[in-house]
Amino acid sequence: MYKKRFDKTGKRIMSVVLAAVMAVPLLAGVTAKDMSKVQAATSLKNPSIASNGVATWDCVYFGRYPQSDATGKKSDPIKWRVLSVNGNDAYLMSDCNLDARRYNETWDSKEVLKNLTWDNSTIRSWLNGYGSDSNLCKADYSKESFMSKAFAASEQAAIMTTTVTNSAPSHQTADKVFLLSYEEATNPSYGFSASGDTANPARSIKNTAYVAAGGSYGRDMKNKPSSGNGYWRLRNLVKEYPNNAMYVGATGIIYQDGYYVDMGNYTVCPVLHLNLSDTTLWSYAGTVSSDGSSTAGEVPPTIEVSMEDSKTGTEYVTKEEPGSNENTVEYSKASEDMSGDVVIPETVKINGVTYTVTSVADNAFKNNKKIKKVVIGNNVKVIGENAFMGCSNLQSVTMGKNVTTIKAKAFYKCTKLKKITIPSKVNKIGKQAFYGCKNLKTITIKTTRLSNKNVGSKAFKGIHSKATIKIPKKKFSAYKKMLKSKGVGSKAKIKK
Repeated sequence: MYKKRFDKTGKRIMSVVLAAVMAVPLLAGVTAKDMSKVQAATSLKNPSIASNGVATWDCVYFGRYPQSDATGKKSDPIKWRVLSVNGNDAYLMSDCNLDARRYNETWDSKEVLKNLTWDNSTIRSWLNGYGSDSNLCKADYSKESFMSKAFAASEQAAIMTTTVTNSAPSHQTADKVFLLSYEEATNPSYGFSASGDTANPARSIKNTAYVAAGGSYGRDMKNKPSSGNGYWRLRNLVKEYPNNAMYVGATGIIYQDGYYVDMGNYTVCPVLHLNLSDTTLWSYAGTVSSDGSSTAGEVPPTIEVSMEDSKTGTEYVTKEEPGSNENTVEYSKASEDMSGDVVIPETVKINGVTYTVTSVADNAFKNNKKIKKVVIGNNVKVIGENAFMGCSNLQSVTMGKNVTTIKAKAFYKCTKLKKITIPSKVNKIGKQAFYGCKNLKTITIKTTRLSNKNVGSKAFKGIHSKATIKIPKKKFSAYKKMLKSKGVGSKAKIKK
């Protein structure tokens, strides 16, 4: 699950500035960019409806979810409409339908017909990441849910727990993420028409490419939503038909007689209350209007989130820039009990999203005495500083073909390492990268991109005194001289 967002700006400073509501024009440590974000927070507006009926909402970027990519492999920043704002409390509704889910996984049982409520529905459990005790179907969403897929731990903490009032039957729940009710979807203060029986462009919500392809149900969904505006669920069940839930049609009409709760081609347009005080977690996203017009906002914040692969216990950190073409992660930290043979994969799937593994982090395996063999996947480009430092039982390393950088002390004092092949794309080797690898007797250098400047001092100091080093023929003279200057002993055999 998501664990932590690594913030790059002063979280406490921003909170204080926001609480002061711009009472002080400049504070030490607050950049102009930070100040503009605080200004955006304090100037978010409630929706407006013009005389011609066009509704306009301020928007924010918060969290990420598959949207533009039909396969769900790439996540995009989520744009939210501000339905209301009161101080630091912003009530948000997603600008697009984000997924296709059933209101409840089944309805064809007496228990469901008699007892189904918003409280025990599977849609509520999936949105919030509740376990099997929270819904009639006993479905466990504690490990894979909308909440865990869309938000980092720090983002989840910024989502306020809301007392949600429900009807048919009347009761209340405490949720972080939920669906609009009929009453809210006909509230003019939120930008909607007061009539649910007439078409209303403000309630016409577009499906993303991911939703149109079936969303998280994917190929398992028999009836996929089409592109364009979706049919999105409200949280109201229909009193007269307990197996039906209300929904909003493509034109914005609310169908109060609803449709079967187990139909999967209905979409999800979630809502939540966001605490705006931590401005590192969100950014202003301009405005959108019910006539299709919009204004530009800020670039969404860079995502850098720590996640754990539950299968291996490995921690990964995203290194994704907004607008990138794929989800990428760094192999951040091996589990404490990692031993024997280790594979750093080309890709990893976490919370239903596939990520490309492009680097091994600094200190990822530092001082691990148990690993013996490492195979580094072909998508890895960078091996971090001290990544395998002190791995005294590491005997074999196979680097992927796309490695370009081996940082300082990456294999420092891997005393049982016997041979290594440096791939053809490597253009930098940091200082003391192989320092003290006293049993490193065979080195094959395939790259022709090295020079004295991009190989660090003592990079090969302390390897086996009689090591055999094979180097490219056309770089023989230059490499021989360079290797000697980087610690290779006089008894080593350097050959073409």
